[in-house]
Amino acid sequence: MNRLSARSWRLLAAIGFWLLLGAAFTAGGTIGLLLGYASAGWLAAFSLGAWRRQDEFARAAQKFSWVFGGLFGLLGSLALLPLILQPDLLDPLLGLIENALGGSQRPPHPAAPAIVLGAIWIVLGQLVGFLVCWVGWHVTKQ
Repeated sequence: MNRLSARSWRLLAAIGFWLLLGAAFTAGGTIGLLLGYASAGWLAAFSLGAWRRQDEFARAAQKFSWVFGGLFGLLGSLALLPLILQPDLLDPLLGLIENALGGSQRPPHPAAPAIVLGAIWIVLGQLVGFLVCWVGWHVTKQ
């Protein structure tokens, strides 16, 4: 594993994260929650491995992109919040999350799907902002 490049470590981080997250949504309940935590741990461990293998230029791009791209992504997700709150879009998403949370013996709190969706919306906005800024950094600097 020590011979893998930073790009390979990032690829392993992303593939493992999405596979474990998909398994978490499929399993639901307590097992799904544990798989969700495992996916976050997997992502953190492999991202740290990628970080250690990057040169200073790539690290600067990541730091810049998280600060500015994450900020603009957060602001963009807040600006687009009225769009996601439309009933035709919100109800299917809440149903999907409720099914994922409702795999245990007792049903989740009625507000749980909305809270989870809000957290996902914010993180997704920051991730998209980061990716746009990161790609832009590499395009302009090469």
